[in-house]
Amino acid sequence: MRGIAARLALFFIIVALLYGVNARYGFIPAIASQDNVISLSDEAIIEATEAGAGEEISAFDKLELELSEGFQARADRFSVKYSGDREQLSAEMKSIIRSALARDDYSAYILESYLYTIRSWGNKSTITVEARFRESLEETAEVNRIVDETLAELIRPDMNDHEKIKAIHDWIVTHVEYDQSLTYYTAYDALKLGKTVCQGYSLLGYLMLEKAGLTVRIAEGTVNTGEHAWNMVQLDGNWYHLDLTWDDPVGATDSRIHYSYYLKSDEELGVDHEWTRDYPAAKVSYADSLNQLAAAGNSADAKRYAELKLELGLQWLDSENTVTGAAQLKELIHSAVKSRESSVAFRYATKDGFAEALKAAFQGVGVSVGYRAGYEPYSTDQSLLVSIELNYQ
Repeated sequence: MRGIAARLALFFIIVALLYGVNARYGFIPAIASQDNVISLSDEAIIEATEAGAGEEISAFDKLELELSEGFQARADRFSVKYSGDREQLSAEMKSIIRSALARDDYSAYILESYLYTIRSWGNKSTITVEARFRESLEETAEVNRIVDETLAELIRPDMNDHEKIKAIHDWIVTHVEYDQSLTYYTAYDALKLGKTVCQGYSLLGYLMLEKAGLTVRIAEGTVNTGEHAWNMVQLDGNWYHLDLTWDDPVGATDSRIHYSYYLKSDEELGVDHEWTRDYPAAKVSYADSLNQLAAAGNSADAKRYAELKLELGLQWLDSENTVTGAAQLKELIHSAVKSRESSVAFRYATKDGFAEALKAAFQGVGVSVGYRAGYEPYSTDQSLLVSIELNYQ
């Protein structure tokens, strides 16, 4: 039987990846890591044949493109052809599938599961893919319709890319809420039901930012509760992380829009996120970028960037708004009391020991004064945003 099969055909099957639901964030990786893929060379070859003729890499590029088009067409079943070395195809198939999915993050991250089979005759092969998606083609069409209408109202012709990103961020976090039942995963769910998990936030962010003309990706990784997804966006040649889910905190009781995870560098996001794939490096602080743009532009541009900086709360990173430790805090409090100021606000550089340092700062002020202090974490840098009301006797 082996001899007959060797002369007639190579037939092998790969069962691709069925993913479980994460315990907290409900993120299901759409592009599998190599460790999760059944190896063609180790597991998938049922019958082996002699190697065919060598093939140029361009044939793999063509195969990758056709597979990507099949996934993007949202077909339940599609086939593509390949001519060339069957053993080389076997060895490269994992990376070809992965690269095909990476061509369009939206299709990749609504993919629920897939399997493919390869049938070969000589050096001619047919790859057939069967796929299941979390969002149908009709649902995606509805998502596109709503997004187009929303962007037409949201984005003004005079907006620059910085303002577009903020407008899209603010719209999503005020129109979508986190699905604590871990049931809804798509941009369609986010728009039609008003709720989704991190995967849906990332998909909607991806589509809206892309349609607004930005270069954007979906990133995946882990946080303290498990697997997670967010966006990366390119702005003025620099890449930044944008976590819409974590800027829309579960259980928030106020109506403020949060920017703790807005356009973060690798260093800033790495405090509580880890990414499990290679992504463009995010090396630049967005606050620094805004300061440079304001300094380099004309007066009108400087004003726009200054306003944006205030809206995002990035002014608290400036040295004049930052208190670095207990000694500087005491000096600030004494100066405020001496001037009979009614309130002070600042960023305290570290949350550790702040309550004790604040109590000590009021000792020896020489004036009968009461105070009420409120403070909360600022961004991801372990600092605090502090406001103090002063009442004189």
